[in-house]
Amino acid sequence: MRLFAALFLFASSCLATDLSGKWDVTASPAGKAPMKLDAVLKQVGSDLSGTVNSMIGSGPVKNAVLGNPDLTFQFMLGQSLFDVKAVAGGDEIKGTFTGPRNMRGTFLARRAMMAAAAKFTVPGGVETGKLGEAEYRIDIPGNYNGSLVVYCHGYSAEPGKFDKSKQPEGLMKEFLALGYAVAQSGYSAGGWAVKEGIEDTEALRKFFTGKYGKPKRTFVAGHSMGGVITLALAETHPEAYDAALQMCGPIGPTQTMFQKRLFDTLVVYDYYFPDIIGTPVAIAGDLSLQQEFLERIEKEAMNFPDRLAAFQKWSGLQSETEVAQVVAFYALIQKELMTRAGGNAFDNRNTLYQGSPDDGLLNRGVKRYPADPKAVEYLGKYYTPKAEPKIPILSLHTVYDPLVPAWQANAYGDMVRLHGDGALYVQRFVSRAGHCKFTPSETIHAFEDLVTWKEQGKRPQAGEQK
Repeated sequence: MRLFAALFLFASSCLATDLSGKWDVTASPAGKAPMKLDAVLKQVGSDLSGTVNSMIGSGPVKNAVLGNPDLTFQFMLGQSLFDVKAVAGGDEIKGTFTGPRNMRGTFLARRAMMAAAAKFTVPGGVETGKLGEAEYRIDIPGNYNGSLVVYCHGYSAEPGKFDKSKQPEGLMKEFLALGYAVAQSGYSAGGWAVKEGIEDTEALRKFFTGKYGKPKRTFVAGHSMGGVITLALAETHPEAYDAALQMCGPIGPTQTMFQKRLFDTLVVYDYYFPDIIGTPVAIAGDLSLQQEFLERIEKEAMNFPDRLAAFQKWSGLQSETEVAQVVAFYALIQKELMTRAGGNAFDNRNTLYQGSPDDGLLNRGVKRYPADPKAVEYLGKYYTPKAEPKIPILSLHTVYDPLVPAWQANAYGDMVRLHGDGALYVQRFVSRAGHCKFTPSETIHAFEDLVTWKEQGKRPQAGEQK
């Protein structure tokens, strides 16, 4: 009887559901955006252990107490300790959590589908939907080869949306023709959405893996702002991606590149054409990329041809139309960054401007601005390259790009060499003018070289992309 009672008490103290396996977790702090995590748990009787993974790192599950159906446990992320009180049932763990600095919120974990049960039963098809606040599209070709391309789109004023009935075009069509599945996130925010792009794209990759099984290979690729997101995912999640194709993104040291190109362009433009865009730290409220505003900038430039010539000499921009487009776009990004970061991230008080017809006059006349430390911190986080690649990265740029000039494209390679090993980074160029002006053929040939590099260890040659 004593043995029977002991066994009964032991059984009643254990969960009826075995928690072993992989779980997709959403932790929602009160008044803040949800955090996407995943957990790998192992249950042996009344003992529960495992690991919780997040964008900022991984940490162990500890001090678990299993009731039936109640449970409590703790997990660490970095130096932060989180306490969870929940109820488990079937394929769901639901409850509350507390964290550092009085953080409180709801905790929801759902069991991830196992790869063996998630393989395609019918190859081919299109899936669209929404993960959190981000729309997504997954295309699966009929000749699916078992590998996935995660694509990161560039700057868009609004979050991306997907029409399931619309056939893939351009590069997406090329990827599918080669047999690759393609997953695209529209991101949960528009504008310079590097933060959201990193988080939402990684969430989509996990969704694909959970639903359809782990691909044989997973590649990440993106243009422009999507190139920054591509590089960030390659550097921060090298265990998730096999190789990366970064195209025409501003991938140099973020603070330096944005200061030297974006902010300084606005500062010098404001010197030659004051008040057209407001100021570099107080952008005009009516600024836009609409044709009416661009024509206003062009007209002002043509009214003062000497100033236009001086600004073009300094900036390297080739026409009044290009001046209008680039200045307006930079001003729009600066305005967004100031909103996102809570201030101006750039300090030009010690900058010596060179390349104008009269540099002395220019340096005496430009306005000087300090940086806000919290804005500098934000720009560093989203995203400053580490330049220590762990997976193959192939980078593609045009020789003349008015938005992301060639000199900054070299900067990531310089950073990699400073760290002592450039074996996993190759940069190529296309002999063409314009931002991201690559043909689908040029891009797909670069991608095929990247796949060969990963599969066969044959490092591509740097130089011109055919």
